[in-house]
Amino acid sequence: MTNNELNNLNNSQRGEELIDDIVGYEFSKSSWTVEEYYKIRDDVYHYLHSPEYLNRITDYEALSSEHKKIVDDVVRDVYERAKSIEPKISRDLISLVIDERAYLISFEHRLKTIAGLQRKIIADSKDYNGSYKRAAYNICDSVRYTIVIPDDEYILKVDEYLHHLESMGYDVIDVKNNWGKPAYQGINVRLAVSENNDLFELQFHTPVGYQIKEGNTRDLYQVIREESAPLELKTRANNLRILLQTKVIAPVDALGYQYDSEIKRR
Repeated sequence: MTNNELNNLNNSQRGEELIDDIVGYEFSKSSWTVEEYYKIRDDVYHYLHSPEYLNRITDYEALSSEHKKIVDDVVRDVYERAKSIEPKISRDLISLVIDERAYLISFEHRLKTIAGLQRKIIADSKDYNGSYKRAAYNICDSVRYTIVIPDDEYILKVDEYLHHLESMGYDVIDVKNNWGKPAYQGINVRLAVSENNDLFELQFHTPVGYQIKEGNTRDLYQVIREESAPLELKTRANNLRILLQTKVIAPVDALGYQYDSEIKRR
């Protein structure tokens, strides 16, 4: 990666700084009050900093020595493989947006951490009859990226970038359009490196959509996914998460967008 590319990448964080702090939204127009909003925020904060949460036994810590050994082995394999494929993917994605209004963000988190891989493989193994190896094989976000695109060219650029990636030798495996659904508002794409079928993830957000996901709902999601969290707090956190996501306005043509792969039509 050249110095110019690094400088451009650092400068791309400008979008994050330009977004106003989103607090409360216009809760007078919903069933929520500003007081209720801050009460949930306060409750979530205190739970995530409580001894109950900080001293909890993680799923990994609860494993037997034998199972920990299996998880350690598959996590190491996934992580090392991710490190080996990441540099080329990163270079190609940087070249994609180098002179664009769109920009890569959270680039420093493009590799899923060891702890993150442990948590995901253990959780996903429940869907594979307890097989950590099968769960590891199906991970698609050990390498992951986020591109933020201005609203006025969002779908145009999503479509353009995906076609460009296909022309560069990547396979578009799955395009999940979450616009209008009770989830984060954006488009999540699963791609593969053609030569070896290694998977990676690419998310497309608008500036406000990204701020909601990372700045306003990440702590809520931490509580929602924590099995030991009080059910009442998880329910309130989830209700607030859904409400905040509804405040993200969909760009033109985003609702119902489906990617039409030229390669698959050949």
